Amino acid sequence: MFMKRSSKTISLFGLLLVAGCTSTGGIGSLFPQAGVNPIKIESNPSGAEVYVMGEKIGVTPIDISTKKVFPNIYPVEKQSMYGRITLKKAGCTDFTRTISSEISNNGLRAQLDCSDSKQVSAKTSDETPRSSATVEQRLDKIKELLNRGLITEEEAQKAREHILHDL
Repeated sequence: MFMKRSSKTISLFGLLLVAGCTSTGGIGSLFPQAGVNPIKIESNPSGAEVYVMGEKIGVTPIDISTKKVFPNIYPVEKQSMYGRITLKKAGCTDFTRTISSEISNNGLRAQLDCSDSKQVSAKTSDETPRSSATVEQRLDKIKELLNRGLITEEEAQKAREHILHDL
C-alpha cells in the first residue's frame, strides 16, 4: 500500500519537475496566471481621464492591468469602486462601467455624452427630430448598446421609456 502511494507521488513529482524544465514556459504554461492581459479602454471623444478605485491612472486610449481594476487588497471604503472604471472629461457626463468578462476580453469603447444639456432640454417635443427607424429597431439598438457595455441599465431604461412615450 505504501509503495503504491509513494510511486504515484514520485510519478506526479517527476511530471511536475519535467514540466518545470521544458523550454515552453515551464509549469507556468500548465497553469497560466489569470488576468495577465490588459483591458483596452477607449473613449469617444478620446482624452478622457480614467479612474480606477477612485484614483486617476491616465487618459484614453489606455491599457489597464486587470489587477488594478480587481485588486486583492483595498480599503473597505472603496468597496463600491471595486471592478469599476470611471471616465471623466470636461463638458461630458461621467461614464462608469463595471468590468465584465466580455469587457475584460474585448475592451471598452465608451461613447461619452458631451451634449449641452441646457440646449437639449430647451427644445420642445415638437422640435425633437423623429427617427425614421421603427420602434422595434430603436429598441433593438438600445439592447445592442447595453450588451456592448456602451450604456448602463438605467440609461437603457430611460431610452426605452422615451421611445415608448413617443408612441
